Amino acid sequence: MNFNFKKLFQLSLLSTLAISITSCSDDDSSSAPTTNNSAYKTYHLVLGQGSTGNSATYTQGVTVEDMMNPNKTFSFNGYGFEVPSTRTARVYASNDGNTLYNLNYGGGAVAKYNYNGGQDYSLSLNTDVQAVMGTANPRWTKINDQYAMLQAVATENLYDASGLVYERTKATVTLALVDLNTMSVTQNASFEYPWEQVEASEGIHVFRIDAPVVANGKLYYGVMKRNYDPLTSSNETMVYNNVETLVVDYPSLQNPTTISTTDAAGSSNGYRTPVAHKDENEDTYQLVTSGGASIVKISNGNYDASYGKFDIAALLNHGAEANTGWFYVSNGIGYVPVLNTDAGDSSSSNWHLVRVDLYNKTAVKMNISFNMWLRQYQWASVIDGKLFMALTPLGGNGNIYIFDPTSTSENGYTIGASLETGVDAFYLGIF
Repeated sequence: MNFNFKKLFQLSLLSTLAISITSCSDDDSSSAPTTNNSAYKTYHLVLGQGSTGNSATYTQGVTVEDMMNPNKTFSFNGYGFEVPSTRTARVYASNDGNTLYNLNYGGGAVAKYNYNGGQDYSLSLNTDVQAVMGTANPRWTKINDQYAMLQAVATENLYDASGLVYERTKATVTLALVDLNTMSVTQNASFEYPWEQVEASEGIHVFRIDAPVVANGKLYYGVMKRNYDPLTSSNETMVYNNVETLVVDYPSLQNPTTISTTDAAGSSNGYRTPVAHKDENEDTYQLVTSGGASIVKISNGNYDASYGKFDIAALLNHGAEANTGWFYVSNGIGYVPVLNTDAGDSSSSNWHLVRVDLYNKTAVKMNISFNMWLRQYQWASVIDGKLFMALTPLGGNGNIYIFDPTSTSENGYTIGASLETGVDAFYLGIF
């Protein structure tokens, strides 16, 4: 199937889409009634085109009934709303499905869109956040239906007064709390990352934080480090000996500190997908996103040494990385996209989806026959206790998969609607 998304969308949307800018009060008054019944909620099926560099993002509203229907086919061939973006669009949806939020990554703005049905989305509010964040490329995470967090790290290599002797690399963290009702920044903070003297003198520094989770009045941020070599003036890949997390008070964004564990080793920031989840006991389970696929536990503000490391990779009988993120359903059960590193690198199609039991430390590779590409997969929705995912090969056709967390079988799912993609296209998720 060869078609040009851009041209088709320009033709189809000219006659169907009206973008309107309204006040905050107008936006509130025009929202559809909220319902907790999933049968009446709207979900958003989101597709990306362009697996490297800049990519376009398209969305359309879908119902649970249609997603579960194996005789239904979803396509973006001449249909769907293109979410405005400079490099990429990073979207979230409100809990009732009536609103779509977007970070224009590369454009330095956050926006909200009213969902009016089908492919009809209208702009409600747009806020430039570059002055607050100091960059057009912050990342963001929806915390709940009221707030989202923006985060960024800027680094600077410091030398002595002569300019010849390297001292350390300074990492400055910038955080901002966004009110999703007004799309305004209500709290922000900037501080130097709490660094270790020994690591800093060796050029080791944090250069990315992402995917925070709120627990007990704190924000927990996964981090990624790298090593600056002053002899070559280049940054090198980090060899980890621990897992580290940045912790700040929420919502004040004050009192930055770190916690760490040597039970596992690797980064913990993820890519565009949730990396840490709270369970029903208020414990946080954090995916280690390099150095092998594993999960560690944070309880009462610190890593839980008694839990140690849940070594997923060791149970799969092949090299494995889980460098994107994962999805939690309930009662200790989640699903982790895992790359088979024996078969390819992160740009390959050699991904699996693994059902994990956090409490019993078991892992089951789901029996999905085609080669998935999940490098940019961002979101899966828990609906009526089951996990709904849109899964296809890169540029190929697939289906909505509905995973039953109560089943320990590799076939513990049902297949719903069919999905079509297009050239170099892939599904970002169900929001």
